[in-house]
Amino acid sequence: MRFVSMAMGCALLWGGGAWAQDVTKEDLNAEMRFQGGQGVFRQHWQVETGDVTCDGYQDKVAGYVDRDNPNGLSFLMVVVTREEGALVSEAVVPFFNSADQMGLCGDGNPPPKISLEQFTEEEVREMTGIDGACPMAIILEDGMCDLHYYFWVPDWEEDRKLIFFRN
Repeated sequence: MRFVSMAMGCALLWGGGAWAQDVTKEDLNAEMRFQGGQGVFRQHWQVETGDVTCDGYQDKVAGYVDRDNPNGLSFLMVVVTREEGALVSEAVVPFFNSADQMGLCGDGNPPPKISLEQFTEEEVREMTGIDGACPMAIILEDGMCDLHYYFWVPDWEEDRKLIFFRN
């Protein structure tokens, strides 16, 4: 019994520590299904892992070219994180060949590339005009147009937490 108690104590100390808030593959699958619908598992996702919310835990960013969107060819990008222990996600859906500022160029072949890049707080404030944005940028690059930068703003008053910037 003493051994079991010690094992449980160790599990609480080490198992519930820093990794407790990291987003898992299962978390990502659930949120991608929620954001992208039942057809999401037929798609080839790109996945990046990093602390894009600046909370000290690993988040996941995933995306794919959505050829089934009834509104047109688009790219579904989803950020999955935890806030106060609850799993949350936010999706952006830029369309290809759109005159919109958030639009992507090309036809999705090859698919846009997702990457992460660290900036300074001053650079992010200069780019977005917002204080408090996480300086870890999510970059969406279609290879033809300007880079799309997305920054997570934890204390943003709006419903959305991702702020878009493009040169």
